[in-house]
Amino acid sequence: MRQEIIIVIIAYLILFVVGSISMYSLDIAKESVLGVESRFFWKHIINIGIGLVGFFVAMNIPFYVYEKYSNLLYVLGIALLAVVFVFPSVNGAHRWISIGGFTLQSSEFAKILLILFLSIYVKNNSSQMNTFLKGFVIPISFSIIYVGLIFLEPNLSTALLTLMISLITIYYGGAKLRYFILSFALVILSIIVASAFGFLHSYQLGRLRYFFSGSIAPQVDIALKTLKNSGATGVGVANGWLKVYVPEAESDFILAVIGEDWGFFGILVVSIVYLFLTYALMKVASYIEDVAIRVFTWSYATVILLHVTINMGVFSGFLPVTGIPLPFLSTGGSSIMALLIGFGVIMSGLSNKKEEKKTFYIEEGDQE
Repeated sequence: MRQEIIIVIIAYLILFVVGSISMYSLDIAKESVLGVESRFFWKHIINIGIGLVGFFVAMNIPFYVYEKYSNLLYVLGIALLAVVFVFPSVNGAHRWISIGGFTLQSSEFAKILLILFLSIYVKNNSSQMNTFLKGFVIPISFSIIYVGLIFLEPNLSTALLTLMISLITIYYGGAKLRYFILSFALVILSIIVASAFGFLHSYQLGRLRYFFSGSIAPQVDIALKTLKNSGATGVGVANGWLKVYVPEAESDFILAVIGEDWGFFGILVVSIVYLFLTYALMKVASYIEDVAIRVFTWSYATVILLHVTINMGVFSGFLPVTGIPLPFLSTGGSSIMALLIGFGVIMSGLSNKKEEKKTFYIEEGDQE
């Protein structure tokens, strides 16, 4: 258990350092090539700092408090998703809460709140999770409210990702696999119907057309050129120039910065770190006896894994362009904060802070 936790923490630290160096490199490149002031490095550092504060706060809240107020946490997630419609739209989308120059993307926090709520639901209904009503219809109904609000922002990719994470959480909790497969088929059918009847926005349709036509989206094309032109080990930190022309290089296409600076080797190292991180989290979950904490830890690891898979799939051209950030590397502050808070919840569960000091996990030596 302790070994896996140490691996997780080391992986986080490596990602924090790589992300910070990448932001510094991008800042230098933008200032030298474009002559514009760029402060992604300091923004990234501040986001990590705020995220760590959230981590320590979440870690010091006893897990039984999360269980006791799980319904309120669920309502809080709905409130966060609904309040974005009060703020002015940005590029036609209501995705952010903006107060005094400070911006939060509420869907990132909602994902963590939803899997926490579902994990606690699974624990409270563990004996009936193999039934259609308690094990599928009711938990999916809770999830659909979140998914619907995210879809209305509009944010199709995050809505689909949230739905997928919800289904996986329910499956981890004991729901039958056939319900998961049925839901996947219904999602595909819904996208086809929505596309045919004009429910999708033009930019969403454009991304899908690019992908299914076999063409590479312009932003993906230029992102891949940064990697092709830098070879196995890259051109060095702050030495490249092509990355400044990659749209959203600080967030959705941060791999373009890493690829230009450190080449294929840099992306390989980052990929290995993510594999160790998710494997260690899954291993930690396997030691946990409490159903809610175990399912939440599995689901949390899956959130990271899906984010990495989708982001790398977009970068390589294997998936349509989406706005899914790369965990702890992209400068998306909301993603960093939400994931660190989620890890704080896991550490809260592992610290035995329950009303009667019950043991939440099984030590490695006690599993025989």
